[in-house]
Amino acid sequence: MSELKIGIIVGSIREKSESGRIGHYIKGLLEEFDSPVSVEYFALRDLEVPLWHEGKWKSGSDIKAFWKPISDRLKACDGFVVICPEWAGMAPPHLKNFLLMCDGGELAHKPAQIVAISSGTGGAYPVAELRMSGYKNNFLWWMPDHMILRQVETLFTSDPATELDGILTARLVYGLTFLVETARAMAPVRQKHQNLKLYKNGM
Repeated sequence: MSELKIGIIVGSIREKSESGRIGHYIKGLLEEFDSPVSVEYFALRDLEVPLWHEGKWKSGSDIKAFWKPISDRLKACDGFVVICPEWAGMAPPHLKNFLLMCDGGELAHKPAQIVAISSGTGGAYPVAELRMSGYKNNFLWWMPDHMILRQVETLFTSDPATELDGILTARLVYGLTFLVETARAMAPVRQKHQNLKLYKNGM
């Protein structure tokens, strides 16, 4: 069985990021799968992606050259986990900007699971926002299952784990299993039918 590569995109730029902590927790879960899975980690704080502008479409531009190595890493992935903190009831603008930058097929027709992060009892609005507009021209394929980790500072911090930690971990593994198997199933379909030259933009 060939190895799959799952990209984890951490949408926080905070120095002490709960999204980053959860990203590493999910990375550990994926690396424990029986089927071979490797993880590519994309922390937006470290990437420092500039705001999209039309120079992205111009050959030889600085922004195009900056994006090329990130694009190559994304293209090598078969599926994604997108970890989205809730900032003022919204998905962070730099995460939306990152998704806008992915207009070269990096994410196209690849499954992705949303994991929303809330320090309180929110987290639903970023899920709705990403499902509504976070896929249009990058063709990212959101999985029907998503996770919302509320009061996140209290989660996955105890040893031994709490009962809630166990319940949420089981739910994460359930969703990640579907993600991995969907990524495996979609690879030959994408190779056979994808035509981004003819259908570059969504409707």
